[in-house]
Amino acid sequence: MIRAVLRDDDGLATRRRLLERVPAVVLDGHVGRRNLVRVFPHVYRLRGSPEDESTLLRAALLHAGPEAALSHTTALAVWGLRPLERPLHLTVDHGVRRAGAPDLVVHRRLRFDPGSAQCVQRQGLRVTTLARTVIDSWPLLPVAQRRPLALDVARRGLTTAALLREALSERPNVGGRRLLLQTIDLIEDGCQSELEAHGVLGVFRHRSLPTSVGQYRVELSTGVVRLDRAWPEAKLAVELDGARHHTSPEDRQADLARDRALAAAGWVVLRFTYADVLRDPDGVRARVLEVYRTRRSQLRAG
Repeated sequence: MIRAVLRDDDGLATRRRLLERVPAVVLDGHVGRRNLVRVFPHVYRLRGSPEDESTLLRAALLHAGPEAALSHTTALAVWGLRPLERPLHLTVDHGVRRAGAPDLVVHRRLRFDPGSAQCVQRQGLRVTTLARTVIDSWPLLPVAQRRPLALDVARRGLTTAALLREALSERPNVGGRRLLLQTIDLIEDGCQSELEAHGVLGVFRHRSLPTSVGQYRVELSTGVVRLDRAWPEAKLAVELDGARHHTSPEDRQADLARDRALAAAGWVVLRFTYADVLRDPDGVRARVLEVYRTRRSQLRAG
């Protein structure tokens, strides 16, 4: 009978569910003989059955009940952005009384509703939306990993600055708020990588330079391109070449072809590396300002 229940429920069952089919003394006997393995309090699987990540996550949701959703770094793992780590994290409404367990943290939030737009179904699991997940996870992540993760999910179109701001408004006291607000601002400014963020903060927002535009859109005869930084009034563009990109012969040829197409449309392109931005920000600024002034003079004369 117990095997039938577990088979019907994809290998997991709560104590309450099992007691609907067998007496408590029978159930406790199987638990005592370790025929049933407790995954989380009051959630069991058969001995010898696999305990993979999916089983573990489903067991956590069964333990917490229908009012819960996977959240924080656990939700990041379900979104495919980080490996699954212990402890697991769940969120419930503040009024719901659900105890945590070893390797399971239950967070309580005001007006949390897993059936609302605050959550989605992903891989058959109820998880918080990605914007909410990023905000919740922020203080749990190593500081060096926080901004790169947010920039990456925005670059991939998985969330937006507006959605992150909305989620942050519901957690105004989240740890690391200052860096988080700065990161959202960088996303709004078109930053898509740590290199661009360092460039904007360390170089291109300096008071000596005119205001630039991030991810500026230019229509060329070969198609639409987006420039890392641009000064449209001077038709000046800056492209930032990261260590993992623009290094193969094919990438270099594509960059040169792109630069030629921009030059044919009247643009001047300056390229800098990650090392340039980090080690010589003054030199980068001086070079940009020099070319900017020259371009403005040329365009006025023309």
